[in-house]
Amino acid sequence: MPIIDASVYVALFLRSEHAHSVSRAWFGEAVSAHSTLFAPVILLAETGAALSRGARQPDLARQAVTQLLELGLVELVRVSVEMAERAAQIAIDCRIRGADAIYVALAEQLDDELVTLDQQQLERAKDVVKARMP
Repeated sequence: MPIIDASVYVALFLRSEHAHSVSRAWFGEAVSAHSTLFAPVILLAETGAALSRGARQPDLARQAVTQLLELGLVELVRVSVEMAERAAQIAIDCRIRGADAIYVALAEQLDDELVTLDQQQLERAKDVVKARMP
């Protein structure tokens, strides 16, 4: 039950993304194997922002968010106060951006790996969880 970072989910939708193919292959394998993928609920906002604001594709952003909500391929986990507190500690200790630390905290909570394209998460989260690329 790996945790999927927004960087990987966004790459699924952007053919121009350098890791588009590898992300699609990994995601397809996970879905085919009936693996349960998890992400904090902030994946909705991060996906919407990255595709609308970052890639300037608001229609694609809406489609990606709708798929997250309707297809159930990624189980979205609410961010509790306890998770947010742990994420804050991870952000401080590992010098990771706040939202990224929430993904790390979830991976720690579920005792599983974080799948990410974010180099900072890959390098700095290794003392907390296993983080790898797709």
